[in-house]
Amino acid sequence: MVDGKQEDTLVIIKPDSFWRNLNGQVEARLKALGLTTVAEGTLAGNDNLPEQKWKEFYFPAIGDRPPCLEGTSKYMAYGPVKVIHLRGAGAIQKVRKAVGATMPWKAEPGTIRGDFLPGAKEANGPYRLKFQQPGDDQFLFNMIHASDSEKSFVREIRFFRGLK
Repeated sequence: MVDGKQEDTLVIIKPDSFWRNLNGQVEARLKALGLTTVAEGTLAGNDNLPEQKWKEFYFPAIGDRPPCLEGTSKYMAYGPVKVIHLRGAGAIQKVRKAVGATMPWKAEPGTIRGDFLPGAKEANGPYRLKFQQPGDDQFLFNMIHASDSEKSFVREIRFFRGLK
C-alpha cells in the first residue's frame, strides 16, 4: 500500500481462539488497527457454514489435498467463528502484519499468532483428534484467517452475505 488506497479484507477468528477464550483479545487487536468495521457476525451451530461450504472456501488455499481439506472444513464448521469485514487504507497488509505468519511458530512476537502460541498445543490437544484426518500430520490450529489479496476478499466475502 503506497498510495493510501482503501481496501477491503475479511478476517475470520477461528474456533481455537474461542476454545482458548482468546477471541476477545484477538478482536481487540484487530479493532486497534483503526480500520472501519463494515460488517461482522459470529457463526455458531446452525448459523455456521456447513463443511461443504468451508471446503469451497478453503480449496483455493489448500488445493486438492483431501485430508487437509477434510480436517479444516470439519474444524471450521464445528465453530464458533467470528467473521469481520474490515476496510481502510492498506487494510490487507495491516491485518496480515498484525496476524503474523501462517505457521504460528514462525510468527513474530507482537503478532496475534506469535503472541498466543504459548499454551496452544495443550489447550487444543483435546480437539486435535476430532479434526485431524489420517494422512494429515500437518493439521494446524492457527487462530485466525485474513484475506491475502483483494481478489481473495472478493471471492471470500460471497460466503458471508448475511453479515451486518
